[in-house]
Amino acid sequence: MVTVGIIEDDSKLRMLLTETLRLNNAQVLFDFSSVEEFTANKKGLHSPFLFFLDIGLPGISGIEAVRLIRGFFPETYLVIISGNNDEQIIWNAITAGANGYLIKPVKLENIKQQLQTIVDGGALMSPEVAQLLVQKIHASKLGTNKYVGMLTPREKDVIGLLMKGLTYKEVAAQLGLSTSTVNDYIKSIYHKTNVHSKAELVSLFL
Repeated sequence: MVTVGIIEDDSKLRMLLTETLRLNNAQVLFDFSSVEEFTANKKGLHSPFLFFLDIGLPGISGIEAVRLIRGFFPETYLVIISGNNDEQIIWNAITAGANGYLIKPVKLENIKQQLQTIVDGGALMSPEVAQLLVQKIHASKLGTNKYVGMLTPREKDVIGLLMKGLTYKEVAAQLGLSTSTVNDYIKSIYHKTNVHSKAELVSLFL
């Protein structure tokens, strides 16, 4: 069962998100309306597998909130939910440690599919966010990155597809490989670049 934590100041959205998650067999460990409320009650809280964080909160918000939550739960899959589609805000959130970014209004009917995407190792992002990141990656001229020379052509293909938000299974299908082979490539990439997550990989090549 996927365990979830939520910080969202919109009480209606928080209630609907909590109920939808529970209907899809996810366990909501806690839900708070602010980062301050979370920090005041964090003692004894278990680290959730997935964390939804609104970064447009009163009080502690934005990138400061991302870094704070990442400090408490370094292994949690952290997804931003925000009405802000500003390129710099999105970019800062991802490089600060967020694993995904959903732009409001959040489509609750897609929760089941989104949970499976995360479990399968995919990136949870609104289409416009994924496109923005792809454009940002292309603009960064990856070919000049010092790590590119360490990678094989196939490893570069794998990275390119992961950057687009594809799951390991989707990468395998796209490249005509088995999932285990893709996993081997990813392990090799992580070893060569000394990273441990997709978020680190994105930051490294940018």
